[in-house]
Amino acid sequence: MSETVILTSERENEAPPIGHDAPVEAGVTGLPMEQVIRHHARTIPDFPAITFEEETLSYRAFDRETNRIANELAAHGVGREDRVAVALKNCPESYLTFFAARKLGAVQVAVNWRYSAEEIAWILNNCRSKIFVMDPGLAHMAEAIRAALTHPVHMFVAGEPVAGIPHLRAEARARPDTDPGAVSGPGDVAVQLYTSGTSGWPKGALITNANLTAFFRNAAEAMPLSPRGAQLVILPLFHVAALIGSLRTFDMGGHCVGQSAFDKDQMVELIARHQVRSFVMVNTVLAMVVEESDAAADFSSLEGVIVGGGALSLNSARQTIELFGCPLYSMYGSTELTFGVTVLRIDADLLETPELLHSCGRPMKDVEIGIFDPESGQPLPDGEIGELWARGGQRSLGYWENPAATAEAFLEGGWFRTGDMGRIEEGYLYIRDRLKDMVRSGGENVYPAEVERHLTNHPDIVEAIVFGVPDRKWGEAVHALVILRKGAELTEADVIGFARNGLAHFKCPRRVEFASDVPRTPSGKPKKNVIRERYWEGMDRRIG
Repeated sequence: MSETVILTSERENEAPPIGHDAPVEAGVTGLPMEQVIRHHARTIPDFPAITFEEETLSYRAFDRETNRIANELAAHGVGREDRVAVALKNCPESYLTFFAARKLGAVQVAVNWRYSAEEIAWILNNCRSKIFVMDPGLAHMAEAIRAALTHPVHMFVAGEPVAGIPHLRAEARARPDTDPGAVSGPGDVAVQLYTSGTSGWPKGALITNANLTAFFRNAAEAMPLSPRGAQLVILPLFHVAALIGSLRTFDMGGHCVGQSAFDKDQMVELIARHQVRSFVMVNTVLAMVVEESDAAADFSSLEGVIVGGGALSLNSARQTIELFGCPLYSMYGSTELTFGVTVLRIDADLLETPELLHSCGRPMKDVEIGIFDPESGQPLPDGEIGELWARGGQRSLGYWENPAATAEAFLEGGWFRTGDMGRIEEGYLYIRDRLKDMVRSGGENVYPAEVERHLTNHPDIVEAIVFGVPDRKWGEAVHALVILRKGAELTEADVIGFARNGLAHFKCPRRVEFASDVPRTPSGKPKKNVIRERYWEGMDRRIG
């Protein structure tokens, strides 16, 4: 029997020093994010910090406006360790609110703007946010959200006032631009992002300053980029990839160029205009961009494209490298691990060994991964399939006020149980399936328990079995098998319509089948692995 494999680097995991005078290493400041902005406002005040549409803010202007917004938030009672929730399409307020909160010692909670009013209110109640900044497109839900709240929340809108809700930036203009002066330490929470839970309710992952610095240092070695370069921000900023990737750009003194909604033609134009060095994109969307792009487009400034969401095909990888003229970095990670922990650098040389495209690459510096038996917790040897565990400086603190879920996933010895099944061969990680019952569709995580809970609220639905099926465009699509009450009649459109009435649309089934019963365990639970198998027959991966 071959020996047990746990992959690690040679360096020990130590929290990096964080202080204003910390040395800069490979473009990494080692500073907490509020200090990063203060530092750049003094050292590169005229360099652009953010651009959305035709508005660009220099680091000096960005620093001053975040001070004003911080003082506006403070006027509504926001202080150290308070939460400030936002549900925004990508816009200046996404970043301004984040850094304004940090200057008070508060924490921004970025909420998926696609959520329903019930889902948004649940998160606001859970994190006890004192402030909610919403996208103008959500203003019609304001009263429904307010009605479901269990505590007072002051609401703002990004953009012109809507339905009597004031515009955050306009209100803040009346405040002084003096800096509130809060400075946080390595162990303080900097980011709280909610990730769906198998119980059906989201969990707030707590990412610290030390976690961020660990990722920045690891990424500097695994995915080197020039300091002060521009990053195009395409993914929504409630995603860990978009937010943490942006914070890395700020740490390097770079320029975040944002798209509020994805537009392929605008993307191409922005890359050329701002000499963009990198962007992050889900593999399914990247394949569409490559297929539809003009070979004459100017991508000469690109230094690397970060890809998430699953493996690229050989043909797709080759076409992408030829179009962009730079390496691709395929990443595996999670919100709880502060974005990516393994990286596969895909370039012309790697394409000579195309079987590696099915892997997630190797662990980054100061990251340790291992494959374990999910029942016994014992490490497994090279080549055997088990649950992937990871540890290192990127492992977050745990889940906000959820000790049971934290104890289940965050183990003694620093390990985090990812819930993904895979194997390690010759140092490369291969993901096979999910121990967790989750669907990943177009970069979004959907937990079937949440969808099943909602569907069974319908008076004619006795049971719903929800799972992922292969989808060429989105990787996986949400699929539902529904058992109806005796004598009831529903159509596929009825079920999908009911789902859309209470769930974010990306969580809703794309297809619905009706059944009288399904294969079950001795205890009566549906055998989802058996049910799913016929949809995935002939495929080497059971996830998209």
